[in-house]
Amino acid sequence: MRHARGFSIVELLIAMVLGSIVIIGIVQLFVANSATYKVLVGQSRMQESARFSLEFIGRDVRRAGYRGCLSSKGEIRVNVAPSDLPYEYDIRLPVAGYNGGGTGWSPALTPINGIDVSLIVSGTDVLTTRNLSAVESRLKNDLTTTQIKPTIRIDAGWAEFFKGDIVMIHDCEKATLFHVMNMTPDLTAPSASAQDLVIDHGFGGAISNTTLQLADVNTFETDAAISAVEASTYFIAPGTGVNSAGDTPSSLWRKTGAATPVELVEGVEDLQLLFGVDRVDGDGVPDQYLQANQVDDWGELVTIRVSIVANSVDALDGITGDGLMRRTFSQTYFIRNHG
Repeated sequence: MRHARGFSIVELLIAMVLGSIVIIGIVQLFVANSATYKVLVGQSRMQESARFSLEFIGRDVRRAGYRGCLSSKGEIRVNVAPSDLPYEYDIRLPVAGYNGGGTGWSPALTPINGIDVSLIVSGTDVLTTRNLSAVESRLKNDLTTTQIKPTIRIDAGWAEFFKGDIVMIHDCEKATLFHVMNMTPDLTAPSASAQDLVIDHGFGGAISNTTLQLADVNTFETDAAISAVEASTYFIAPGTGVNSAGDTPSSLWRKTGAATPVELVEGVEDLQLLFGVDRVDGDGVPDQYLQANQVDDWGELVTIRVSIVANSVDALDGITGDGLMRRTFSQTYFIRNHG
């Protein structure tokens, strides 16, 4: 009978205490691992957001100012009335920057079609880049007519721009922006035949009314090309998502051409720009880094230093304030088509 006895009360209490210690240890290990996992996810998310943001911006900065074979210093004639030339298409200025402050932007932020400026986060900068598309159509015939609404014939297989767009005709000597009033055939897919573009009268009277007068010197011949103007505007505004705390995190947005702005990267709350200008010796190396409102001559621009602040989107334990982890990332880009 003595060997059939169970555990005593003391033995059971000791077993319960030891079991509790083991369980508490396991729970603490789980909590610590969970917190570490959240931190790692937050860090990875910040790095990923920064990498994508800087890659998007850098790609457009490197293309800024591309004008085909026309020298970056070449003058561009504008055959479009100022009131009909949208901000996005004015390729005469390859880069435009706006320094954000507590009371607005300096220089004053130009109205941009499709962007609600009131939603842009106060104190953040805005960047616009412009360039010609690398895809171009050659002229089918030399421009030798003098009709009032001249027709420009381009090669078959074109679907890069359409009726109503503003495009640029260019060769290695000259370039002109003009408005495509009509397009035959006007298709959303590549045409199987040559297409005729009817250009606008332009402005300034008879000086802009003929294809011969589209060019400041000589005429455009079959070695000339027509390309779409590409533009991208980057800014910071509230995103469309909600984080774990029910808040709306800020995001990096981009407006391409005349299209509706698109949210690119969630969790980017600041964009700051410094513009490297070569003011002294013209050797292509920046002598100073200035804010947008301090740049007097954008032709002196050779680099852009982009800094963004990315956050973890979701709150983390142990971080004061809103609980978000933050980090600043910077990258300097060379303007390949500067001057």
